[in-house]
Amino acid sequence: MLLFVAIQVVARYAFNAPPSWTEEMARYMMVWGGLLGATLSFKSKDDPALFQGAMHFKSFPLRLFSALLRGVAVLIFFVPIIYFSILGSGMDPSRGFIARQSQISADTLGFPMSWVVLSVPICAAIILVHLLARACESKISKEGSTFYH
Repeated sequence: MLLFVAIQVVARYAFNAPPSWTEEMARYMMVWGGLLGATLSFKSKDDPALFQGAMHFKSFPLRLFSALLRGVAVLIFFVPIIYFSILGSGMDPSRGFIARQSQISADTLGFPMSWVVLSVPICAAIILVHLLARACESKISKEGSTFYH
């Protein structure tokens, strides 16, 4: 992304003729980079949380409930994203988000927009894999929870 922005800045101010594709490519790289960054943030447990105190609960049932609530919230958010990216209404793949975007092409680059929007379900799936890994490695015991650490 930085490379494409640098090319555009140099071309605009040095040659007074910026290529139109650099801005579009930087925008798509920002989308991919931002979503992949969100997956890394979730994996490293640096993602924003509404309540950070759950890891300090002394009560085992509260720690367990907190971990389950967080997992269910992630599932409720990301499973529909993956579902509707692939399938549309009536479970029709041709009406899914990716299929609809494949009929639209990028303005200057000419490739299908499905290549850009693929980042959404891919990143959602990666976060679900991280959630599964977190649940498998979690040792929610009476001594303490490692679900958040």
